[in-house]
Amino acid sequence: MKEEGWGPRLRSLRFLCAVLLAVAAAAGVTGCGRNRAQTQENGQAQAESGFDTEAEVIAKEEAPENLSAQPQAGREVVDGKVRSYFTGEWTAEELGNRQPVAVMLNNTQAALPMSGVSQAAVIYECPVEGRITRWMGIFEDWQNLERIGSVRSCRLYFLQLAQEFDAVYAHFGQAVYALEALNSGEFDVLSGATKGIDSPAASMFGRISRPGKATEHTLYAFPDGMEKDMESKGFDMAMPLDYPGKFRFADSGETAEYEGYPQAVILKPGGDGGKNGFGGVKALFEYNPSDRKYYRSTYGSPHVDELTGEQLAVTNVIFQYCDGNVLDAKDYLHFAVQSEKNPCIVFTNGKMIEGYWRNPGEPGTPARYYEENDQEITLNTGTTFICIIWKDYAGDVVIE
Repeated sequence: MKEEGWGPRLRSLRFLCAVLLAVAAAAGVTGCGRNRAQTQENGQAQAESGFDTEAEVIAKEEAPENLSAQPQAGREVVDGKVRSYFTGEWTAEELGNRQPVAVMLNNTQAALPMSGVSQAAVIYECPVEGRITRWMGIFEDWQNLERIGSVRSCRLYFLQLAQEFDAVYAHFGQAVYALEALNSGEFDVLSGATKGIDSPAASMFGRISRPGKATEHTLYAFPDGMEKDMESKGFDMAMPLDYPGKFRFADSGETAEYEGYPQAVILKPGGDGGKNGFGGVKALFEYNPSDRKYYRSTYGSPHVDELTGEQLAVTNVIFQYCDGNVLDAKDYLHFAVQSEKNPCIVFTNGKMIEGYWRNPGEPGTPARYYEENDQEITLNTGTTFICIIWKDYAGDVVIE
C-alpha cells in the first residue's frame, strides 16, 4: 500500500537514483562521454542522476530560484469535474484524482497497428537498442478500452519517466538493468511473468492470435485484469494531494496562439534517416490547421489506432533533448531524463517555441518546459506527444 502524499514517494525516487548510478558505474562505458557532477551535502558525496556537461554545472549555479514546479493545491471543482493534470481537459473529479497507468507499447513495424493508443493522455517515444524507438502511453481514462498494446518490455529510463506522472507502470519483459528497481517494491509496477520478475501481475496480460504476426507481437493489457492486479497488489490509485503537475495549459476555453513565433508544419525527429532511432521508424508529424492537431505517420504510413481505425492526432509535440549513454556491447541505452537545464522545442498551434526543460531535485520530479526568457511554455488542451531525442544526434532533426 502506498503512503499518502508526494513527499513520502521521494524514498522510492532516491532508490531509482541509486539504481541509475549503479547501472552506469557497472557498465563502465562512457558512451557519449558525459561526466557526472559531484556535490557535497551534509558532509557526504552524492552523485547526481544526470550526465552533466560543464555548461550544465554552471547553469545549476545560475538557475533562477522561481522555476521549480509548485504543488497545485486547491484544484477548482466545477459541476463535479476538475481539469486533468495531463491534458488540461475537464474530467470527472474521481478520474482526475486517480493515478494514471503507463503502458509500454510495441512500435516495431511488424507489430503495428497499436490498440488503444489514441486514448493516451501523454505519449513518449524514446530510442532503444538497435536505434529503433519504443512508446509509452500515459493512460488516464483506460477502464473502458477493449485492450492496450501490443505490450513490450521495460527500459530503466521509461520507469523514471513514468514517475513524473505518479503512474502505475505496466510492462512485459525488461532489460537486466531495470530488474533491481522493478523488484524493489518501491514502485507501483505491473510486470509480466518473465525471467527475473519476483511478483508478476497475474490477470492483466493475454495474447490475441493475429495471422502473420510473431508471438512477441500478440501480447496485450486488458483493463479488467489490470484492475484485478492493482487490487491484489494493494495500490490505492489516489493521486497525491501535493502532486506538483507537469504541464502548464492554456486557460479553459482559450488557445495559446503564439502569434509571431516561427511556423512549423512538418516535424521529423529523425529527419530522413538519422541515426538517433527516429529516422529508422520514419517518424513524422504533420500539422493540420483546420483542427490544430499534429498527425503522426510511422514507417511511411499513417499511424492508426487499431480500435478506432483513425490516424493518431495530438495537440502538442515536444522534442526533449537528453544526454545519452551506451551501456554495453548489446547497445542498451540510458538517457538522463533528470536535468537542471537542457534544450527543448515545443510545437503547438502550428508554432515552434524554442527553450529548455528542467526537473531539478529528486529523480521522478516532473520535467517542466520554459522559453529562454524563463517563462513557462503554455500548452493547448489535449494530448501531448514527447520525443526523447539524444542530444548527440540533434542534427538529425528536420523542422519545416
